[in-house]
Amino acid sequence: MNKNINLVKAGNLNILIRALKEKRVATKPQLSELTGLSVVTINSLVNVLLNNGEIIEGDSLPSGGGRPASSYIFNSEYKLALVIYMNEYNGKNTAYIGVVNLYGEIIEKQEKIMTEINIDSFDHIIEKMLLKYPKISVISFGMPVVEVEGKLLISDYKELENTYFTSYIKEKFNLPVLIENDINLAIDGYCFSNGLSEGKIVIGIYFPNNYPLGAGIYINGKIYKGRNGLAGEIKYLPHNKIDWESFDYNIDKIKEIVVRTILSFNCMYNPDIIVIYSENIDESIIEEVRSNCDSEIEKAMMPEIIISKEINRDFEIGIKHIALKELGF
Repeated sequence: MNKNINLVKAGNLNILIRALKEKRVATKPQLSELTGLSVVTINSLVNVLLNNGEIIEGDSLPSGGGRPASSYIFNSEYKLALVIYMNEYNGKNTAYIGVVNLYGEIIEKQEKIMTEINIDSFDHIIEKMLLKYPKISVISFGMPVVEVEGKLLISDYKELENTYFTSYIKEKFNLPVLIENDINLAIDGYCFSNGLSEGKIVIGIYFPNNYPLGAGIYINGKIYKGRNGLAGEIKYLPHNKIDWESFDYNIDKIKEIVVRTILSFNCMYNPDIIVIYSENIDESIIEEVRSNCDSEIEKAMMPEIIISKEINRDFEIGIKHIALKELGF
């Protein structure tokens, strides 16, 4: 019986905190109206949330003729997320470091050029941020890596290959640690910010200046990773067999690879949208893809193609999104 009562209470607390998060500031009668919970229940739950520090008591507000009513404010800094994502900027490996509140707002952001990327390269950054923001409750990484059974099986940074990076950070700082592939985060961020969820198939293809291309596959509201997280490793496509160590990143060769890759995804997934992230690809690629669609079926498969140079923006949205989900928001 007690277990059921506790479950009901936990459910009601969740309903209340989410309603207040959306409203930002509300009185008890307003919270009762928003949630459908009685004022008596609201009174009890508000005390719990105040004691936990999840909400803060605000100013008294007019109550429409009666005594002013106390207001309550959602404490967006009750828990914080530390997000660290790597991207190539002007040919240099750059770390973007952000502290994010529960509204997804970045309250501090830094950039750091990383000349070396080893398993302990982020220790000093994390230590400094934890000292400044002790409410950090999760650390989220976005990097061009693929983690399989806890090991970084694939990494653009050779020193991180075959390391147990996530376990190392988790044990050192005693916090939950997430790590996700860069293009997966970018396409998640694109879909989240554009309100694309159920019933949509969206493919993201990223071609950096100095690294092989990769892809993210978004199906029905979530990233599709495959059996062991390797879905989207398109540099291994049979028709794209290239010696990437000696590849010269010639723009004509890149375009040819991108066209073949788009046509392959059209056949395999019949997507609604394909987003191409590249500094060097322009709108002309769309016509090149169309000109390679010989049959009516291939033409019918043709999705909307978006050319974007905003991978950093979508990357940031995606990494904040997964970090807040880990915190229950």
